[in-house]
Amino acid sequence: MGKAKYAGIQLRSGRDMPHNEGSPQWRGLGVPLVHVHGIGNRVPQDPEQAAVRDALYRQHVLAAVGCDQDNTRVWSPWWGGLVAEPAWGWASLDVAGMEQLGGIEEASSPETAVLDVAARIGAAEPDRVLVAAAATSLQWAIDIVCSSLVGTEDELREGAAFCGKATAYWAQRSDTGRRGDGPAVFPWLVEVSSDTELLERLSAELAVWHPRPVPNTSGSAAGWETFGATGGVPRAARLVLRRLNYYAAVSVTRGGAALLRRRPTRSLALLLGDVMGYFAQRDTTENSSITALVSESLEEAADHARQSGEPLVVMAHSMGGNIIHDVLSHFRPHLQVDLLVTAGTQIGLFEELKLFRASDRSLTSAGGRKVPALPNVSRWINVVDPADPLAFAAAPVFSGAEDLHFGTGAWWAHGGYVTSPHFHHRVALRAAEGQR
Repeated sequence: MGKAKYAGIQLRSGRDMPHNEGSPQWRGLGVPLVHVHGIGNRVPQDPEQAAVRDALYRQHVLAAVGCDQDNTRVWSPWWGGLVAEPAWGWASLDVAGMEQLGGIEEASSPETAVLDVAARIGAAEPDRVLVAAAATSLQWAIDIVCSSLVGTEDELREGAAFCGKATAYWAQRSDTGRRGDGPAVFPWLVEVSSDTELLERLSAELAVWHPRPVPNTSGSAAGWETFGATGGVPRAARLVLRRLNYYAAVSVTRGGAALLRRRPTRSLALLLGDVMGYFAQRDTTENSSITALVSESLEEAADHARQSGEPLVVMAHSMGGNIIHDVLSHFRPHLQVDLLVTAGTQIGLFEELKLFRASDRSLTSAGGRKVPALPNVSRWINVVDPADPLAFAAAPVFSGAEDLHFGTGAWWAHGGYVTSPHFHHRVALRAAEGQR
């Protein structure tokens, strides 16, 4: 790939980091991409979710920078296992069976009532989860499918390609939702009566749809044609229907509703544990095991980029963005990153609180000042879903940061970025635009 192929990045040269002789073979691969995960990963990430995520990276943002999608390595340093395990096995989360402080326990709460109503609807029509979602937004239904794909690695790639092509179809027909959504834009939705019929009809619509080329990208509209998303509904997508029916069945009990209510508590515990665990490690030793692990992956990928003349792309989610900023601003300032994409991160907030090693406490908003852009990052795109309570803006604090609104309105917004084909589609278009 030559420099002219990628409008969004001015490639840099002279990255002076050593080659790791013990690393896997990297010669002949395409654009290197490093994904740094966020909070809550106490065990290795779900291999199915990771496979879908990496397939979407290849189909979208890596296609936008003109890489060979079949020959691209994705580095995924898993740092969650380096955070201390809870000494009592999360016993502090067990609030069941406590003696009441006083009064009488309410038989039902508004939250429980809402969940029970939803459960009854799900029980009555368990095979219409996607149909119900598509009535509001076809893209919402596509995202649900993509986040629930099941199968082998090849089947997952096919499923992700199907969802990627469906997203491009939705974006072109609805002008990414500007012309409306649901049956108002896709009238064929009123003709389907079940989730199985919806997938079959969507596949038929994709078979006769003619996509418009996307400017400044290599290959097809979003890279999904490389994976052959033209042969009907792939098996990985069909298996999604079983999962949806299972979730609908679980939700019909009050126990299922209670499970849903307790999940945010564990998520909050993992957030606190990962954030405090990282900073405790970092502030105890100059180069903690977490920063060392992430830095090693970045060094390998950067060395690959230097040797092959390709740009280096870094994608970071949630706490992963904070770690990446610490690494690039303090621990490894010599590393050159051509495109940094952060999603659902707290970098802006943590800088306001002066929590980074490179933070300058004397630098505030007085006089309209901002933190200078990192000289070793050519472009930084920060994505914020307003429905995500853990996502913060960066542009008001950092020079050079591009804050982009990505609205889903979903309750799972914080964890839904990297498996959403709509998210990848939008990021790829923005990266291809080449705007700083």
